[in-house]
Amino acid sequence: MLKQYVSIDVWDQPEGGNRVFFADGLRIDFDVRLIPEFNRATFTIYNMNNAQITSLMDGDRYVTLKTRLHDGRIYTIANKFYVNNATDQVIAPDRITKLFCQDKLRKLYSEQQVDLEIKYPSLSNMIDQVLDSTGHEGARVFTSFPIGLVDELGKAPSRPQHGNVQQCLRRLGNEFNFETYTYEGGYYFMYKPDISNVASTDLATRAPDVMLQTQAMRANPKIGIANATINSNLDPRIRPTSLIDISQLFTIEADADESTLQLANNFLKNFSNYNKYQSFAVQHKGSNYTAEWSTIINALSPTSGKLMKTVAWGGQ
Repeated sequence: MLKQYVSIDVWDQPEGGNRVFFADGLRIDFDVRLIPEFNRATFTIYNMNNAQITSLMDGDRYVTLKTRLHDGRIYTIANKFYVNNATDQVIAPDRITKLFCQDKLRKLYSEQQVDLEIKYPSLSNMIDQVLDSTGHEGARVFTSFPIGLVDELGKAPSRPQHGNVQQCLRRLGNEFNFETYTYEGGYYFMYKPDISNVASTDLATRAPDVMLQTQAMRANPKIGIANATINSNLDPRIRPTSLIDISQLFTIEADADESTLQLANNFLKNFSNYNKYQSFAVQHKGSNYTAEWSTIINALSPTSGKLMKTVAWGGQ
């Protein structure tokens, strides 16, 4: 059995329906990007026959991709992503088919038009009515919001919501300072706190979702005072809104000797003593025929950290 197992299922319906294609022995490369508003993915399948290729391009298609490392747990990396475009080409000696996909929620709900006048316009009420009007019945999850903000009533007795769902959620996100994500059929809303209001959220006391380990890193993480870019072995547990803890990662401090700093190329430098970071964008990349098997995380720190003294420099 291959160490990096990848399977791909293609269906003709977003829920249930008929399976039109399955493969776990062909070479399959994947690039899944979990980012604000809706997720995207590219799946590359090598050397399918004509009948298989035709089955992927005939009508609406929804792709589910699963992975497993060695004989461990099977994880779903993408669940029923809609095939928006597809290409097929021969690059000798291979025939390469690419499926360009997006989260099914964009096709089913986010592009629907709404024209509403919402009474009692709290944030939760506005979002619920916008999504209810499309027939969406999945989860709506608010994370990291200051206490009371989600249910606080606006000053006006009612507010209009016009345009498609994605436009409405984007406007609300700009107003209330949050990002919208889609995951497993639900909408997730993550607040972006700053130093002035982080104490009113649960981020200081909330347990991290994932504790990162040095041995899982594929490259030296880039950690800054307020942001982090981390390239680890594929970790399907991590998705946008995940709270990650970097305290177990190897660091070299600002007072390392000059020779070390000159010679240790791209070492992680963590000057701020920040430990917890919110995941804002996550990319899962892998293949069952190459060494690619990684998760790239772009994250921001939700805590104020420790402030450096700006007086009495010079050892006084």
